[in-house]
Amino acid sequence: MAVGTESHTLFQNAAQLPTRELRLIFLLLLLSFTKVSGQETPPLTNYTSSVYKAHNQNWSVSQSAENLIYTANSDGLLEYDGATWKLYPLPDGQIVRTVLCDEVTVPASAGRGLNRPAHKEQRIYVGGFSEFGYWKKEADGRLKYYSLSKKANFPSLKTEEIWHILKTPQYIYFQSFAKIYRYDGKNIEEINALGNFMFLRFVHNRLLLPLIGKGVYELKDKTFQPLPGTEALSTTIVSSILPLPDGNMLFTTTKHGLFTWNKGILRPWQIGISEELKTNIINRAIILSRDSSMVFGTIQKGVYVVSKTGNLIYRFDKETGLQNNTVLALEEDARKQLWIGLDQGIDMVRMSSAVVSYQTNDNPLGSTYAAAVWRGKLYVGSNKGVFVKKWGSSEAFRPVPGLEGQTWNLQVLDDQLLCGHNDATYRIEEQGIKRISDINGGWIIKPVFAGKDTLLLQGSYTGLHVYKKSAQKLWSYAYRVKSVPTIPVRQIETDSKGTFWLGHAYKGLFSAKLTPQLDSATAWREFKAPKDFPSEFSIEIIKWKNKIHIRSANTFLEPDAQHHLRVSKDFSKDDEPYKVRVGTNGDWFKVFINRIEYYSQENRPVNLGLSLVRNSETIIPISSQHYFFCLDNGYALYNRSYIRQSDEVISMPLIRRVANLRNLPENFPLTGKPALASDIRALRIMYALPEYGQNIQYKYRLKGLTDQWSEWTSQNFVEFTNLESNDYVFEIRSNVNDSVTSYAFSIQPYWRETLFANILFALLAGLALLGLVYYQEKRLARHRTRLIQEQEEKLRQQRLSSERQIMRIQNEKLQSDIQSKSQQLSNVAINVVRKNEILEEIRDELKQVKEELGQQLPNIHYQKLLNSIERNVAGKDDWVLFEQNFDEVHEQFFKRLRQLYPTISPSELRLAACLRMNLSTKEMAPVLGISIRGVEIKRYRLRKKVGLSMDANLVQFMMDI
Repeated sequence: MAVGTESHTLFQNAAQLPTRELRLIFLLLLLSFTKVSGQETPPLTNYTSSVYKAHNQNWSVSQSAENLIYTANSDGLLEYDGATWKLYPLPDGQIVRTVLCDEVTVPASAGRGLNRPAHKEQRIYVGGFSEFGYWKKEADGRLKYYSLSKKANFPSLKTEEIWHILKTPQYIYFQSFAKIYRYDGKNIEEINALGNFMFLRFVHNRLLLPLIGKGVYELKDKTFQPLPGTEALSTTIVSSILPLPDGNMLFTTTKHGLFTWNKGILRPWQIGISEELKTNIINRAIILSRDSSMVFGTIQKGVYVVSKTGNLIYRFDKETGLQNNTVLALEEDARKQLWIGLDQGIDMVRMSSAVVSYQTNDNPLGSTYAAAVWRGKLYVGSNKGVFVKKWGSSEAFRPVPGLEGQTWNLQVLDDQLLCGHNDATYRIEEQGIKRISDINGGWIIKPVFAGKDTLLLQGSYTGLHVYKKSAQKLWSYAYRVKSVPTIPVRQIETDSKGTFWLGHAYKGLFSAKLTPQLDSATAWREFKAPKDFPSEFSIEIIKWKNKIHIRSANTFLEPDAQHHLRVSKDFSKDDEPYKVRVGTNGDWFKVFINRIEYYSQENRPVNLGLSLVRNSETIIPISSQHYFFCLDNGYALYNRSYIRQSDEVISMPLIRRVANLRNLPENFPLTGKPALASDIRALRIMYALPEYGQNIQYKYRLKGLTDQWSEWTSQNFVEFTNLESNDYVFEIRSNVNDSVTSYAFSIQPYWRETLFANILFALLAGLALLGLVYYQEKRLARHRTRLIQEQEEKLRQQRLSSERQIMRIQNEKLQSDIQSKSQQLSNVAINVVRKNEILEEIRDELKQVKEELGQQLPNIHYQKLLNSIERNVAGKDDWVLFEQNFDEVHEQFFKRLRQLYPTISPSELRLAACLRMNLSTKEMAPVLGISIRGVEIKRYRLRKKVGLSMDANLVQFMMDI
């Protein structure tokens, strides 16, 4: 029976109360104080009302087929997927008193527009005041409520409050404390009982109903028959009925303890906590499937976990971490985890976990740093001192007197328990403690073989120190190691060659060679950063597989034969920094800030949701089966012999919601392959992994956008913007396992992105391209024509220039030829003149000789010589030669002159030639073979013939023709 704000004293008179007032049965009672125990319990997670953002009270818990947790809360239905809480209020805002998750097979539908095959449908049944029905998951992942009570419209529902829902193979039963409503999936029937009753139970295929004041009855169809032997329960309130082997049953009562029923015989079940259970009022009870242990939720003292033989296994209350001692609901989920609905909050206990922890609200230990089991007792060293209790018991810890304050090391060596303390080093004995040295801060002790003896090497605040056995075989202080600086040495490891590797408490790494008696260092080396390794701060030394590994600045190194540090091949870099701790039998641990990964040779890695003490992360193999984890508030134990269940389901991330990022209330289907509208280009995808009480991280990728996985993130949603029209597959995985969940969708193209638009755009682009090509061709043709014209013009200009050059050369040549011809013509003229002058001289001389000789020179000979001379003066041959040269030089001068003046005589032509050559009258006379006077006369006659006045220059006239 659920209790909340109602008074428990009404239980005894419940049979006489009307149904409306019967709801007042559920009242909270005062909490009682209990002494702090030393019990280790499985990991417990608190979900406060500030976390789930709803009412404190949680009346019922159920889990869906998708492993989601649903809670009946006073504000409505709470949904938890491992990442996000969501509240679904009832239509009229009623308190949700009960919840039941169910999976229904919906038959195939047919008809116009309907061709859905048979499928599974998730329903979450709820009940409250005057209301019951179910929430159904829609295609987009949201829940939609369907009322069954309004459809049934029973008059009794107006005053009834549904407190319990029960599922059997044939029916769903909704019940108040006076009415039962049976639902077969289609129709609802009302069943009236013989009075007020508690919760209907389905045990060993029997429907059992505890009637208040009448005992337990069995419901068969619609009739009630008393269960033989349960009449004695009429004076108490039966809060639960549990199945036991062989058809037996266990009845839990609120104030009268436990009863077993076997074939009609009812007997009290007396166990060690029977009287405690009677006092604390059992409100809920279930049997755990893992080991058939029983869980009792009480009103005043929280939860008891009892073995099937009646022994107390665990106790959960406010002192051990429970938020509240008033238990309103119990539920075991698919992972064998226990969910506890409380009057103030929701708690979850990982009952199937291999880890148990000692963490209480009034923790006497504080932060733990060391532990050891010695002679059947567990000793724990913390910042508050050393505490002890019997190993494996739930008795309270008690402090060891004299060891108050910071404790660093507890170690059993040859059946002696040594304690490295902030103040000194002690030996803990059963009668007390014994100070064996005044060395402060004994962080670590390493046994070292020295011949036949064994010595202890201690790292402390002040360097290295040695202990050896006394005559009484007790460890005692011997001496300080010389030649070693008095530095704080927190870590000591030895390699295969006997070299000691030492880690400074804060900054520094050293290696040393010690004498066989460990009394002095024969070699000492200090490593420097960045020459030898990345950083000198927070150095860690790990011995793994008989090799030394150094962790520096999140990088793992290992020394070679020459003690040069090289990157280790054993430990690779992870997405986030981690430290390594070594266990036994090949076990080892990756220690992250908020979790631990445990690696063993037999099984896959185990993710432990533990956070060790920062900068002093300590894991101790405390026994052959247990690891001890030092925590900020207490400690945890891991059982190496824990065997995982072979039927454990591997959880896969769930796609919880796909929404339009530009309009978040708009959601899209989660099944099939939805085609989103063309204007949906920004999405928010929400996801979760229904694993509870763990630090879940995710990696994702959107295929179609990128094939690269994202970095690890604890965020449970991702947003994508500026998506293009395409087919996409969103993939999500977690750090719990390698399972990948996929969600395929597509984004429809805009009209401009359709095939038709693409073809149209292609055609337009083709036409534009052709137009461009045509334009380019025309432009190129014009350009080519212009270039050709320019080239032709250039060529013409070059040709003209060449022609001018040729003409200039030709003119120069002509001028040269003219000059040559003129020279020749002048030479001819001169020669003619000279010849004529000579001939004339000879003629004159001959005449003189004739006169002188007279008849001595015969006339015939004289005349012959004279005729010859006369004949050769201005001879015809000379003139022909002169005319030829003159005509070549003066380009057909005679021809033009004859054309202008046809009547001109040959002698006048000769005169004109002499004038054109600008010969003087004196020079002309010999050439023409006449006298100067004859030349003057000819000039005069020529002037008249050409019509030239006396004032005109005859020579210039001849030159211009």
